[in-house]
Amino acid sequence: MATPAMSTADATAAPTGIAPRPPVSPAQSRALRDEASAYLQSLLNKNLLVHTTDGRMFRGEFKCTDPDHNLVLAHATEYRQPTAQQRAQHAARLAASGDSASKVTMDMASRYLGLIVTPGEHIVKIEVEEFLSQIRRR
Repeated sequence: MATPAMSTADATAAPTGIAPRPPVSPAQSRALRDEASAYLQSLLNKNLLVHTTDGRMFRGEFKCTDPDHNLVLAHATEYRQPTAQQRAQHAARLAASGDSASKVTMDMASRYLGLIVTPGEHIVKIEVEEFLSQIRRR
């Protein structure tokens, strides 16, 4: 089976709806890299909440990252959403008990994992956990 030919112009074209980035000088590139590095260093040893593509969340102390955007978290805990079956069973129990609440509230399942590596390709969102007392000290 023959594969369609693709020109180099097609391979480097920006996806539809996304404007191409303006060119960046080497000095600007270095400044951006230094700024990003300083920001990552400011996050070291802070608690992060990392959301992944499969719906899980991991809370742990940020230790390091790598060029592939993998994150290492220490003292990590995994949190899982209840499955659809668990939610349906819980709603059925509430209905059987006569509670006609329109919202079903359930706790997330959690387990302690310790030191973990979260693959960068599966990270959807990262939140920094800070308390009001930490924010005031800045």
